[in-house]
Amino acid sequence: MIGRLAGWMQAIGPVRAAFLGSLLLSAVAVWNTPVLNRDGMFYVEWAREIAGHGIEGAGQNGLLLALLPAAIAAGSALTGLGHETAAHLLNALFMAGACGLLVAIVRRRLPEAAWVACLVVLAMPGYNEYRGQVLREYGLWFFGLLALWLAVRWEETGRWREALACQAALFAAALFRIEALAYFPALMLWQLLAAPAGTRLRRALMIGCLPLAGAAVAGLLFASGLAAVPHRLAYLSQAFNPLAKLHAFNDVAGRMSDLLFGHKYTREEAAYVLFFGLLTIIPVKFLKMSGVLVVPMAYAFAGRRLRAALAPWQPLGWIFLAHALALAAYVTYQYFLVGRYVAMLNLLAVPFAAAGLAALMRRFPRWRGLMVALALLTLLANVVSFSPKSTQIVEAGKWLAVNVKDPSRVYVDNPRVGFYGGLGYVRSGLLRHEVPTHAEAFAQKRFDLFVLDVPRKDGEAERWLSANGFRVVQRFANRAGDAVIVAIPAGAQPSPATIERKRSNTGPTE
Repeated sequence: MIGRLAGWMQAIGPVRAAFLGSLLLSAVAVWNTPVLNRDGMFYVEWAREIAGHGIEGAGQNGLLLALLPAAIAAGSALTGLGHETAAHLLNALFMAGACGLLVAIVRRRLPEAAWVACLVVLAMPGYNEYRGQVLREYGLWFFGLLALWLAVRWEETGRWREALACQAALFAAALFRIEALAYFPALMLWQLLAAPAGTRLRRALMIGCLPLAGAAVAGLLFASGLAAVPHRLAYLSQAFNPLAKLHAFNDVAGRMSDLLFGHKYTREEAAYVLFFGLLTIIPVKFLKMSGVLVVPMAYAFAGRRLRAALAPWQPLGWIFLAHALALAAYVTYQYFLVGRYVAMLNLLAVPFAAAGLAALMRRFPRWRGLMVALALLTLLANVVSFSPKSTQIVEAGKWLAVNVKDPSRVYVDNPRVGFYGGLGYVRSGLLRHEVPTHAEAFAQKRFDLFVLDVPRKDGEAERWLSANGFRVVQRFANRAGDAVIVAIPAGAQPSPATIERKRSNTGPTE
């Protein structure tokens, strides 16, 4: 049996095994995540708008952001799947392709570690924990790693085909996340420093000819006034504007020192504290999102000079540095950084973790089983969760979809409920921004139905409603006790549909 399994795996190969394993993990993650993430709701709702109104729907929030919703709309139209299902399928294929490309890179540079890389790429927590979500980052991950794989092939062949394909892949990645543009100078610097003497400038221009030509043409168009700088590009360019950033940074540091630092000498150092404190977010998140695989990753560099350890994997190290610098520019401009922005660093670290784990297995063969077991446990922990699911959001949404006739008369304080209720995620979010508190919504007399998110720790909500003249007609709860309640003014009469369904929905929903 073991021999047959080994032969079957050998026939599949590590690259295809990583691709198929990734698809399976994505399916498990989606099944285990009944409620779509907030960004995913926005993109799916946008895709529905595109499906209904064409390119006009695509451009309403900015063309640079519209690629994923447009792809979701196209995938739904081609496959006949719902937009949410099409979104998950598209992201699963991007993720599977990224995993396969990483294993292919490892197999090309370190063939004996290919199967270990297959295990590592499926176990690394940094990006695998997002498999149940719909995000733009999947496009960056796939096309960014495709560009890296093409750059590796181009280094070996020197052909224009691979050079142009690499640059095209990076442009595609930039359509999903604009920080991919930082990879172009990284590739050019790689060739300026690593190519054989006498060919460095030619090869640097070869791998960067498209962005250089594009930048020249765009500069002429912008300077002549024939084209306007895209709003999002202008906004993000401020993150790299040292003068604007210095002014804003000093202002924020001054406010922080006024609030936190009492000693005058500490107040003088507030800008340094803020700057280096923000920068530490990047390595802290990276190490945390590496999980137990940080050990083999560190082992890959143990006893070796950094340059010697990076040399076999270039230009991976240059891409890693470019992404880290883009993150540094972002975090010192926006003053926050979410984990999925850092996840690209974890993807780029997979070859080092695989090389380190393979070396550990060779050195400590008796512990090989334990190492594999820990990696497999990490793999499962990324996609399987036993914590109570937010099923009350879906159930409340389904009830609203059946019972609500006039959405303008409904106040929903959780946009996710509005998404599943057909009231619109964006509309519900704008309503919450316009009327931020329950009390304001009650006082305005413009709503007949109130749908409120009540955490299990908030035991006073229903008593407060009763004391202020409101009656709870529906209550949806998950196993943890978090609930969504539907309330109406005490003197109002619920619709016939509400009365009909009241008996079947009063108990907890699991």
